[in-house]
Amino acid sequence: MSNNQFGSGSDDPSFPRTFPPAEPQPQQPTAPQQQPQPTEPQSQQAPTSQQSSGYDTYGSGTASYGYDTYGHQNSYGIATGPTPAPTAPTPQPWATSATTPAKEQRKGPSWGGVIAIAAVAALLAGGLGAGATYALQSLQSSSSTQETSTADEKIKTTEVPDWATIAADAAKSVVAIQVGRDGKISELGSGFVYKHKNSDDLFIITNNHVVASGDSAGGEVKAVFRSGATVATSIVGRDPETDVAVLKMKDVPRGVDALPVGNSDALKVGEPVMALGNPLGLADTVTTGIVSALNRPVATSNPGRSDEPEVATITNAIQTDAAINPGNSGGPLVNGAGKVIGVNSSAAALPGTAESGQAGSIGIGFAIPIAQATWIADQLIESGHAQHAFLGVKITSGEVSRSGVTVGSAVVDDVESGSPADQGGLNKGDHIVAFDDTPVNGAVSLQALTRSKKEGDTVKLTIVRGGHPTDIHVTLASK
Repeated sequence: MSNNQFGSGSDDPSFPRTFPPAEPQPQQPTAPQQQPQPTEPQSQQAPTSQQSSGYDTYGSGTASYGYDTYGHQNSYGIATGPTPAPTAPTPQPWATSATTPAKEQRKGPSWGGVIAIAAVAALLAGGLGAGATYALQSLQSSSSTQETSTADEKIKTTEVPDWATIAADAAKSVVAIQVGRDGKISELGSGFVYKHKNSDDLFIITNNHVVASGDSAGGEVKAVFRSGATVATSIVGRDPETDVAVLKMKDVPRGVDALPVGNSDALKVGEPVMALGNPLGLADTVTTGIVSALNRPVATSNPGRSDEPEVATITNAIQTDAAINPGNSGGPLVNGAGKVIGVNSSAAALPGTAESGQAGSIGIGFAIPIAQATWIADQLIESGHAQHAFLGVKITSGEVSRSGVTVGSAVVDDVESGSPADQGGLNKGDHIVAFDDTPVNGAVSLQALTRSKKEGDTVKLTIVRGGHPTDIHVTLASK
């Protein structure tokens, strides 16, 4: 194992591809099954028996985070298959619309997460070492303004983006992140330069799990630009619940500019995308693919610092087949116009590949939508902490009959008095089956969709109550 000098900006291509063994459960499904959703509601359909899992029907698994030295690759989020249903409903905290996943015992220095996606996929929560996860990207400039697209960015599917030009331009705003202590690198990750709308200062957006270990006495976080310039940074704020963190550079290299921000709300499945980053310590790496799916509920276990409790990170993620590997975490996912539309954060791996040492990208990666990431980042810049949209309910995963077809649902176990859910008319026992017309397949699905919204947003919830489907509207609060 080599010990790179902290701040050297050098790469370590020999990063061992060793991962902890996955523990897939028997008879795992081969792909996530989306429940059909008929358009014609049928009355007098009694709800079926409820699943008291507290998780989405895709299934989920757990993995632990840890910290290690550069040159030795930790585990990165290998899930263990579907979590067995508890004997009683798992309560949802009033403060958020998130259900806390069951905790798994930590086994040595490993880092990872839980992804509530197909049970067939063992998950990687993107990391080299303990915070070095997939993607290299972060840059800054002294006077540039950051462009945020408000109009739909339409990319014609018949046109092939000029990826060479896009990569050359975007790379100027992407950084490799080094987290260390006592002059030695302990973690690697990525980030990209961001300009706050009300400030002339430049910041770096990355993942919380990349920099968390550096947010303690003696910890250091540095950003390495494509030019080789290495700058010290300070942590402006971290939000484990969304896995977003913001850094401020102490000195901004000349010519550094913010990466243009796109409109993740306008994304379509099939659009071309590029992931930039520092996978396995290989700086300036780019991979291309498409948007494979949207609104993919992903849950990871995010412990933060060693002295912090583990937090459930819930993301309404963008799924892509652009290769995302350890070291890419925190880096940008850009569209065919060269604008960042997501923050790379995690990926999936097939069960059993960890034991053989063959784990790597299988074309299922996940990114935090940039609309959510920048909303959290702006709060961190302005106040040092972030609030999240919430309903004010306790929920578990369940099933209900809708138009003669059994579909997944989020079952309301309790409603907080005076909360948005209460004011909107949600009742105990309601089955929530859609959120703004997006199917809700379970508790994690509802949590992820809620997290993607902001305080003051009004959403349409489709519920089944007493066998009858109906729509109600709820204005979200924050907490």
